[in-house]
Amino acid sequence: MGWRKLGTREAADRKPLFPSSPHGGALRPQLCLPGFYRVNGTLHGTSCLECQCNGHASRCDTSGVCLGCEHNTTGPHCQWCQPGFYGDPTAGTPEDCQQCSCPLPTMDTNFSPTCHLDDEGQMMCDQCQLGHTGSRCERCSDGYYGDPMALGGGCLPCDCSGNVDPEDLVKCDPISGECLKCTGHTAGWRCERCRDGYFGDAIVAKNCQACGCHVNGSYSGVCDLTTGQCACKPNVAGRKCNRCEVGYYSLLSGTGCVTCNCSQVGSLSDRCNREGACLCIQGVAGVKCDHCAPNHYGTVETGCKECICAHTHGHCLPDTGQCVCPPNTRGQACGLCEDLHWDHSLETGCKPCDCSAVGALMPHCDLSSGQCLCRRGFDGPRCDRCAPGFSGYPKCAPCRCNMRGTREEFCNKDMAACICRDRGICVCKDNVHGVSCNKCKRGAFGLAAALPEGCSPCFCSGVSSDCVEATNLLRASVSSAVRMLVDRGEPWQWNIVGLDPSPAQSSWWHTGPYYWQLPPKFKGNKLMSYGGKLRYAVTFHALGDTPQVLMGGGHQNKAVIYLDVPVLDSRMKTEHEIWMTEHKWKYFGSSHGVTRADFMSVLGNVEFILVKASQSSETNWNRLERTAVEAGEGPMGGEVARFIEKCRCPSGYAGLSCQDCAPGYFRKAKSALSPGSEDLSVQPCLPCQCNNHSLACDVLTGICQDCQHNTIGDHCELCAPGYYGKVEGSVSDCSMCSCPPGNKKSFSPTCHLEGMNDYRCDACEKGYKGQYCERCSPGYTGTPTEADGRCEPCQCSSSGALHHRCHQLTAQCECRPGIRGLRCDECEERHALSGERCIGECRRDSRCH
Repeated sequence: MGWRKLGTREAADRKPLFPSSPHGGALRPQLCLPGFYRVNGTLHGTSCLECQCNGHASRCDTSGVCLGCEHNTTGPHCQWCQPGFYGDPTAGTPEDCQQCSCPLPTMDTNFSPTCHLDDEGQMMCDQCQLGHTGSRCERCSDGYYGDPMALGGGCLPCDCSGNVDPEDLVKCDPISGECLKCTGHTAGWRCERCRDGYFGDAIVAKNCQACGCHVNGSYSGVCDLTTGQCACKPNVAGRKCNRCEVGYYSLLSGTGCVTCNCSQVGSLSDRCNREGACLCIQGVAGVKCDHCAPNHYGTVETGCKECICAHTHGHCLPDTGQCVCPPNTRGQACGLCEDLHWDHSLETGCKPCDCSAVGALMPHCDLSSGQCLCRRGFDGPRCDRCAPGFSGYPKCAPCRCNMRGTREEFCNKDMAACICRDRGICVCKDNVHGVSCNKCKRGAFGLAAALPEGCSPCFCSGVSSDCVEATNLLRASVSSAVRMLVDRGEPWQWNIVGLDPSPAQSSWWHTGPYYWQLPPKFKGNKLMSYGGKLRYAVTFHALGDTPQVLMGGGHQNKAVIYLDVPVLDSRMKTEHEIWMTEHKWKYFGSSHGVTRADFMSVLGNVEFILVKASQSSETNWNRLERTAVEAGEGPMGGEVARFIEKCRCPSGYAGLSCQDCAPGYFRKAKSALSPGSEDLSVQPCLPCQCNNHSLACDVLTGICQDCQHNTIGDHCELCAPGYYGKVEGSVSDCSMCSCPPGNKKSFSPTCHLEGMNDYRCDACEKGYKGQYCERCSPGYTGTPTEADGRCEPCQCSSSGALHHRCHQLTAQCECRPGIRGLRCDECEERHALSGERCIGECRRDSRCH
C-alpha cells in the first residue's frame, strides 16, 4: 500500500504533526510526533507525514520505512506476509497473515516454507519439499509414499531394492509403500526376494533365475530361494528334479521314479535306461535280464550256454539245448516259413500273418509284405481297420458323408468318398452339422460343395439369423450396351469422362486410370443377384496389367469392394464370368477378404459397378461389350437360382433378406440411430406412429397414409373437420360435430373440443349462433334444434317494421303504429294506407281500406 501527503484541509482536521511550545505555539518543525516522519519539501518547507504501515507497525524511520512490523508481516510498509504465512496485509487487521498449512500448520507436518493466495483467494503452497506435491503438499509425489495429512506423517522414497523400472513413475503404493511392479523376477513388499519359481540374490547380485523344476519330477515349480533346489518326488534326484536316482527309471510317469528291478544274476549293474531295460551279461536277455538270449539255453541262475546247432542256424530248445528250427520256419535247412507266416529270417524266424477273421478274405498273406487280402470296407496290413469312407470296426459300415458338407481334406473326389470318425460321424465344414454333414447349421443355408463353409451364413440385413434357401426361382439376365467412361479419384468420387454408345467409339489415348461404369439398370437393390454371374467381354490394346472390377454401395455402412480378374494377351477379346458371392472379393485399398454381410450390404444398394478400362499407362484403346448380370426373378427364366436366402423376418421387416419394411412400418432416420446400430445393414423399421387410426405410412418419412376414424395429420393425431375429440388411439376418438344436436343438417363445418367431453361449433353459418349453432341470430327466425329446422331471414317490411329483426320463434316483426301483420305489411283497423304508411283513424263517414 503506497503513502500519500496530507492536504491542507485534511491536515487541519488532524492533531498537530509537530510538538507544541510551552507557550501554546508550535515548535519550529524539526521533530515529528511518533507515528509520523519528516519530509523536506520545497514549497512549504519541512512537513511530517503519517507512517503508512497498514496497521501492523506504530512507527517508521525518517524515510517512511515501517519499524517493527507485527502480525507476521514484513516489507517497507508491512505490506507483505512473512515467509510461512499468507493473506492480504493491506486489510489492516491482526489476522491478515495466517500460517501456511502445507498441509497442516504444525512444524513437523508443514512441508513448504512459503505459500500464497491464488486468484480465487485459495492458499497455495509453492515450495513443497522433495517427495510432496499438491496445492497444499497434501500428497506424495510419484516414487514416494506416506500420509502427509497425518500428524507426524510425511513422504519417503519408495524402497524397492532397485528392482523397479526407473522410467516408471509409480513405483510403490503412495500410502503403504508396497512396491507395485517388481522387475528382474523379484517379489516382496520391497522387491527384496526372488519371486516364486526363481532363486538367487535379489538385493546385491540381482541374479534371480528360473528354478527350472522338472514338471514330472518335482512337486511344484517353486524351489529354495537361495540354493534353487526343487522339491523332488520319490526316487527323483538333481537340483531340478530332472533325473532318477541310480537304480530307478520312469521320470515321466509323474508319480516319481520306480525301481529298475534288474536281475541280480543276469545284469551288469542296478542301472537301467529310461524304458527300464537293464544291461545284461553275455548270453542273457530280457528287459530285466531274467532269461537266456536267443541261441542260448539253460537258466540265468545256472548260466546260459550257447546252442551248438550249426544246421539250424544256432537255434535250440531253451531248456534242453536240443537243436530246432527258428520259430515258424520249416524245411531241411529251416529255409521256409510255415503256413500263415511271412518275412523269413534265419535269426528270428517268420512272423504270423495274423489276418483279421472279419476283414480279410482269407487267412494267408503276402510272403514279402505280409499284406492280407481285405474285404470291401476294410483296410490295413491285417485288414483290421475300416477303409476310407467306412467306420465302426468290425462292421465297417459306409460313412455316408455328404461331400458337399464334409471338409475337403477328409474326402477323395476321385473315389467320391469321405473319411468319417467312429460311429460314422463325418467331419463337417464350419457351417454344416449332422452325422453325415448334410444339414446347414442354424443361421446358415444353401448347402453346396463350392462354398468353403459348406453353407452361406444368413444375412437377413442384420435383423434375423433364421433363413432357408429360396426355391422356385430361375436366373434371368439384365443386360445393357450403354456405358460411361469415368476417371477414378478417391472412393465414392468418380468423374464422368464420356458416353460410349457404340463399341466402335471406344478408342482414346490417355495415362490415367479409367473405368467403364455400368448403366443405371445395374444399380439399386441387387440382392437377387447373389450367387449369379456378372458377365462382360473386354478387348484392349495395352502392355499388360491386371484389370479390376469394383462395386460400391450399401445403406448404412458404405463400402467399395474389388475383384482381380486375369486377362489374356493384348488385343484378345476376353469373356469374363464373375460369381456374385463374397469369395475372392476384397475391400478397396486392402488385401482382406470381404465378409458375406458386407457383400450383401453392397448388393442391397449398388451405387456403381466399374470395369477397369485402362490396363496400363500405355493403353491405346479399350472396348467393353455384352455386359449382363443374373438375378433370381421367379418361375420364368433360365437355370435354377441358388444361394438366395429366404429369411424369417422379425415383426416390422419384409423381403427375402428382410431388406424392406413391412406394411405399417417405416425406416428410422439415420440421424436418430443410437450407438450399436451400425451392425445393421439398413436403418431399423419402426411401427407407424398413427395412433391406431391407420395401418400404413410412408416408408421413408413415417407420415401416415389414409387416416381412418375421422382423423387427419401426419400421425392421424387430429380430428378431421366436422369432428371433435382427443386422439388417444380409440376408434371413437373423434365424434361428429352436431351443430346443433338433433338436426339432420349441421350449420358449422367445424368444431373443437371444449372441456372434458363437450365441444363448441366454431364456424356457424350466417344466421346461427350459440355454442352449438342452436339459436338464430338477430334478424333470423326458426327452430334449428328440430330435425329439419333452420334459421331464415326475417321478412319484415322495410316501411312497416321498426327494424329488420323479428321474434326468433314466431317470426313476428315489431310494427310501426297503425301497422300490423306478421311482416308489418298491413294496416290496423280504422287506418288507411297512404303511400307506404298507414295513417290516422278513419272518420265515420270515410271509407277505410
